[in-house]
Amino acid sequence: MGDLQAVYRAMLRDDIAPALRALGFKGSGSRYSLPDPGSWALLGFQSSRFNTSESLTFTVNLCAVSRLVWESRRREQSQLPEKPSPGTFYGHFVWSCRLGHLMPENRDVWWELDQDAEAKDVASEVVAAISAHGLPALRERL
Repeated sequence: MGDLQAVYRAMLRDDIAPALRALGFKGSGSRYSLPDPGSWALLGFQSSRFNTSESLTFTVNLCAVSRLVWESRRREQSQLPEKPSPGTFYGHFVWSCRLGHLMPENRDVWWELDQDAEAKDVASEVVAAISAHGLPALRERL
């Protein structure tokens, strides 16, 4: 799996990160945010725990919550982190969604990298889905 992990990390760094920054996101690696003083609007990449040396799959998680609501809940629930994570369900006070459920398919979508997949093509597909579906959904919740 080492080679595919390296391809995945390089795809995130070289192809996806610059495109997300061009869309207004800040961040690196597998975590990004839309800067907003009143809300957390987060995007995170999650790779499957079932990845193998022949195939690596990943999905995109999104979450948004008012900073005031988050801080209020943190005072009530001390185990909550300082900042929410896009891949964690905290309760209905945080909007969270997988990108695939915002797309026309309205289902869980996992992108695949394997020996035959062209990482740049996969990256382009993911960025297009974020731009068309994920970014508008996050902005709507700011």
